[in-house]
Amino acid sequence: MPTVVDAVIPTDNGLFLVRDVDATSRAARLAAFQASRIPNSRRGRLCAAASGILLVRGAHQMTCPRIRIEVLDVAPADEPPWHWEPRTTLELATGRLVVEADPSFPLDVPEVHLPDGPGRYAVALGDTGRAKMQQEAARVGGATLSASSDDSFAAWRSLDGTEQYLIRLWPDRRNG
Repeated sequence: MPTVVDAVIPTDNGLFLVRDVDATSRAARLAAFQASRIPNSRRGRLCAAASGILLVRGAHQMTCPRIRIEVLDVAPADEPPWHWEPRTTLELATGRLVVEADPSFPLDVPEVHLPDGPGRYAVALGDTGRAKMQQEAARVGGATLSASSDDSFAAWRSLDGTEQYLIRLWPDRRNG
């Protein structure tokens, strides 16, 4: 399994996107956010795909998760220790992906060129460390209430990579 991206990234209030390079419109982002909503609830799904965007919600607003993106030829088996979300699909106009948190600040993460180019891709998202991140965030939040900004920043950065995501993509060759 070739790993295309393996990086610890900042998030935008706990959110990050894996998106087609052309999925930049407000309408595309809104579609991804709408897909992540749970009807009649204030909560959102951990991940959702729409309009060439995979939106992922971290365990906490201060999370800086480790993400790994793998591009495969065929559907993989779900492996431990990952907790796997229901599989989804992405329609990719260019077959080139970027990882994004805040669109104003590009991440130092390489662009992913999918060998099969534009088209429909199946997506499996696994996570690990979410519960630990929530627990540690509560601890750090309480411990830094009266800390200096430098100490507070260092305490939050000590949690970088606690939460992890494995994102696997492969061509969806099903008809329809």
